[in-house]
Amino acid sequence: MKLLQKILDGGFLFLLGAFLLAGLVKTAFFPKELNTYENRYANALPVPTVGTVLDCTFQDGVEDALSDQVLLAQTCKKAYNMANSALQLHMLSGFIQSNPGRYIKLLGLKTFGGENLVYDMQPFPSIQQALEERAQSLNALMGGNPGPEYYAYYIEKDSDMDFETGEKSGAYELLQARLDLPAGHMARLEMDGFDTYREYFYKTDHHWNYKGSYQGYTQVAKLLGVDEPLLLPQEEKVISHSFSGSKAAGMGAKDTFVEDFTAYRFRFPPMEVWHDGEPAGDYGSQEAYLAGAAALEVEYGYFYGGDWGQLVLDTGREGRGNLLVIGESYDNAILKLLASHFHKTYSIDLRNYEKFNGGPFSFSQYLQEHDVQKVLFNGSIGFYTSSELLPGS
Repeated sequence: MKLLQKILDGGFLFLLGAFLLAGLVKTAFFPKELNTYENRYANALPVPTVGTVLDCTFQDGVEDALSDQVLLAQTCKKAYNMANSALQLHMLSGFIQSNPGRYIKLLGLKTFGGENLVYDMQPFPSIQQALEERAQSLNALMGGNPGPEYYAYYIEKDSDMDFETGEKSGAYELLQARLDLPAGHMARLEMDGFDTYREYFYKTDHHWNYKGSYQGYTQVAKLLGVDEPLLLPQEEKVISHSFSGSKAAGMGAKDTFVEDFTAYRFRFPPMEVWHDGEPAGDYGSQEAYLAGAAALEVEYGYFYGGDWGQLVLDTGREGRGNLLVIGESYDNAILKLLASHFHKTYSIDLRNYEKFNGGPFSFSQYLQEHDVQKVLFNGSIGFYTSSELLPGS
């Protein structure tokens, strides 16, 4: 028996060592680009330098890479999160359903309205300085690059409003007062209460849903002075009954909190698409999902299109002018809609531009090289408080 136990223990240790070694080899030489479970780019091994080793950022990067790249990493995360969130949901379900007008929070989960995962409102004092600095930077950018017409669109969401008290952060009002824009060149998707939020946003994801993004498209088109008929939905279709988005993943409730993923079908005009300098057949996979032919489980970015550093949509309709959109992932759902009204539409996401385009983004150079007539700054509170998303001069 002892010999058999030693053989079993030795075999187990060998298999464990082989598994860990395979994980290291995969992380170092065959890293995956996407973390499909959390819907983001996967961390890869960083290049060590003396500075990053001494300040431990290299070690932290290695830890992040291993957590994304080793074998079965996403499977284990998913299994743990599902078990953990299922337990929480079981404990809270009765209380949540009987208190739809209250925030319910436990162990990382926060809900409102019975089934909506929500974030905390960001109080004005915590964001005032960042908003002031952002407005000053945008004013300097616009003032230093006269020529195009500038517009700003702000997307209010759960982090802009306390649904229990009705209090709002005041972020939009501050930006409206500080940005040097002509009258009528700034607008917002306004939250006037939880019912509006519930209509326009997913229950399990931080993005706007198909109704919210279409409302945003109609408002932005009006803001930009589009004077032709807007694209109308041709069909409304449920793509999935088990969509579980970014909020669910971030709160450890992926695949426990689920909802319908519904979308509109549009008849887009023909357009050529490039992302980060490479030709692409399309942006996103809307038609594939609507036709039931998509290979991947639906996600916001898979359906509408990902956060490419540089996206170009060319309808070939000369004389309509060129539009430059500086924004974040909220753009994804409206870019093809907006592009249908312009000759060329350029979209820049500064979180990924330098990584995929070989150098930092120069705003003034880009305007000159692409004959841009209109510039739209578009995003939620995160866009208007983040220096990472601010273009350089």
